[in-house]
Amino acid sequence: MKKKGFFNLKLILIIFIIVLVVIASIFYIKDKLDDQELQSLNTTMLQIQAKIKVINERNKINNTSDYIGKDISEDELRKLNIENNGKVKLLDEEELKKLEITDAKKSEDFVINYETEEVYYLNGYKTEDNTIAYSLTDINNLVAQ
Repeated sequence: MKKKGFFNLKLILIIFIIVLVVIASIFYIKDKLDDQELQSLNTTMLQIQAKIKVINERNKINNTSDYIGKDISEDELRKLNIENNGKVKLLDEEELKKLEITDAKKSEDFVINYETEEVYYLNGYKTEDNTIAYSLTDINNLVAQ
C-alpha cells in the first residue's frame, strides 16, 4: 500500500516538472520570436533608409525632387507626430517594390521624411510596456537594449 502512494507522488512530481519545462519553453520561444520580429523590422527600415539616402543624393546631383511614395494623410501625420514639409511620403507595397525592398510584409506601410531621412513604421511596434515605437531611431534603441 505505501509503495503505491509513493509511486503516485513521484508521478505527480514528474508531471509537474514536465509542465513547468513546457511553460518555460513557451515563454522562451515567444520571446525569441518577438526579438526576431523586431530585428527583421529594424533591418527593413535600415534598407529603406539606405535607399532614401541614394535618392536624396541623386536629387542633389541632378537638382531635382523626384521622391518615391504617395501623399500621406493628415491623420497618419498626427499619428506619427510629424509635420508635412512636402517631403513626407507613404511607402506601401507598390513603392517598396520600386525601392527593391522585398523583406517587408504586405501589410507593412512605412513613411519617409526625405528631409531628415527618418523612416517611420506606420503600424508601430508595441513594446512590452505597451508604448508604441514608430521611428527607426526608436526601434534602433529597442534593438540595442
